[in-house]
Formats: sequence, structure tokens, C-alpha cells
Amino acid sequence: MGGGLPNDLSQVLELAGIAIFFTTAIAAVLASIFVRKTNMLFLGIQLFLLLACFYLSHEWSHKLLLQHFIPDQEFSLRLVLTGLLLSIAFTFDMALMVFLWNGIGREGPEAFPRLLVVVVRILIYVTIILIITQFIYDKSITALATLSGAFALIVGLSAQTTLGEMFAGIAIALSRPFAVGDWIQVGTLEEGRVIDMTWRLVRIQTRRRNVINVPNRVCADSPIRNFSRPSIINRIDDAVYFEISSDPHAVQELLLDAMRNAHGVLSAPAPMCFFFGSKGGLGEYWLRYFIDDYQGRDDITENVWKNVVERSLRAGMRIQPPLRQVEMWQQLGTATPMPVSDARAQIEASARPPDRRGSM
Repeated sequence: MGGGLPNDLSQVLELAGIAIFFTTAIAAVLASIFVRKTNMLFLGIQLFLLLACFYLSHEWSHKLLLQHFIPDQEFSLRLVLTGLLLSIAFTFDMALMVFLWNGIGREGPEAFPRLLVVVVRILIYVTIILIITQFIYDKSITALATLSGAFALIVGLSAQTTLGEMFAGIAIALSRPFAVGDWIQVGTLEEGRVIDMTWRLVRIQTRRRNVINVPNRVCADSPIRNFSRPSIINRIDDAVYFEISSDPHAVQELLLDAMRNAHGVLSAPAPMCFFFGSKGGLGEYWLRYFIDDYQGRDDITENVWKNVVERSLRAGMRIQPPLRQVEMWQQLGTATPMPVSDARAQIEASARPPDRRGSM
């Protein structure tokens, strides 16, 4: 074919691909320099596509485009393969920067330690350079690879806890069970709002304004209740007791009215009230209402109970505390129940000040 233009359809398409991706690569470089410095992932993709076209068409593209710069065709092919693998490493590095280090529920590049980012980037390029040295330039890297593996093993064994937290943090970032600003409860810990997520731990601010630092491995191994996702609507249930002789329909209407008129209670889904019959000689009623402001849950609950008490007093109905049967056991002797009357007398006697008149 000599040094002329290709005339085969596949070769024409390959040449068109080289022209297109060369143009887009130049545009990506200019855009990264003058417009947006975060456009490096697009640049890496364009360089990969350009070098891939050069590699696929190297039999004729070298004679047409590269022969004047690199006379040796075999050496030219090695250079193209080197550039192709380096472009893969660069594209992968930029993808991690966009989707992991600076993304996926994280708050900027400081969410991961800078040392971790630097180490991972170095490992990417060192791995590619070793592959290039071994398979493209036929240089043995056995000793270097063995030394690198031993060093990585030592580092891994000495930093098991840190690496465990790091990978747990990555798993949380990928699965996204919660995000900054969500109200959550991790296991049996106190519930609170997520205020920070790092590579090692999650910071949760409780309603008491305390901050709990929860390691990522604890979050990964514990059940998590998220009160903010997938819906911000939460259901609140609470029990209230009235005299069993009270009309259940009147009590339910009173409670429903109290919930409907409480600030913060949603009208849809509508509040509900259930009568569960007698419990300990009292009528047991359950309040059920929905809120969309979990942070203000305590204030909304207070509004509901103020309305319940106010309307109960107005209607002449008394809210009754639930009855509990308490058995007291003797401290000495046989473990037999002590009658309530005797227990009360003993408590009153122990609380009465001693009579000191006989010592005068």
C-alpha cells in the first residue's frame, strides 16, 4: 500500500476514528486547562480511544502517520501499547477520583485520608509499569514483584484494624444505607443525626447534643434504622388509659380530635385510634399518627399529649396510669412474697425518724 491513503472500508473507518479521537483529545486537553480542571476522566477516555485506534490500524497507520517520527515499526508498536496501557491506568485513576474519592455520598476529597488516595494512585501506576516492563519490553520483574508483595503483606498485617475500617467505609459508601443529615439508629445505640462520614467512622449527634463516634465496622455489622430514607414519614405509636366504664366511641373521637389538631401531625396518612379492651381494669387505647419532621418528634409528641390532656379534662374523662403489681420479697429468711400491707408498713417504719426521748 506504500505511504498513500487507505482505500479499504475498515481502514477508512480506522483513519476516521484516529482523526475524530485526536480532535476530541485535543479539545479535552484545552477544556481541562482553560475551562474545567475536573474534566480529566473525559480526557482519559479520549486518549484511550485514540491509542486503541492507532493499535488496531498500526500495520498501515505507521507508514502513513508515524514512519517519519519513529522509523522502527516494532518499536512504534511497543510505544503505542505503552501509551494504551498508561491511558487505561489514567482513566481508571480519574474514575476513582470522580466516583469514589470525591463522590458516592462523601463530602469532598477529605472524606478519605490523603495518604490513602496517594497510595492507591501509586499502586495503579506501579502495577501498569510492571505489566509494561514484563509483557511489552520483555524485562523480568520477578524479584521486584516478590519484594513488593512481601512489603504489601507486612503493611497489611500491621494495619488490619485500619484497613478493616477503610473497607467497611467503602462498603457503606457503595451501599449508601444513610447519608449526612439522616436520622438513624445503629444497633442499640442512641438515635441521632449523621453529621459526618469519614473513611474510619461515622459521627452521630444525638438529641442530647452529644456526638457518638461509631467505627465503620460497627455500622457495617449492625442493623441500621433510617428514619429519613426512603421516606421522611414516620409513624408514632403511644398508649393511653381511661376508666373501663368510659364510652369507647367517645374516647376514640376525643383522641382523634386531639391528634388531628396537634401541630406537626400529618393529615395524610390520617391519625388512627385503637381500643384494645381491658388491661388491668382499665381501658387501653393506642394513638397512631404520622410525622415528616423526625428532628421535631419530641415537640410534636408534646403537642399531641397537651391536646389529649386538655380535651380529657374538658370532657370530664380522667386519664389513668397503667396499673402495675409489685411484689416485695423478704431480704432474710425464706424467699416468700411479703404482703403489700406489711411491705408498706415496713417502708413507713424505716422512713420514720428514731425516737430519741428515752435517751434524754
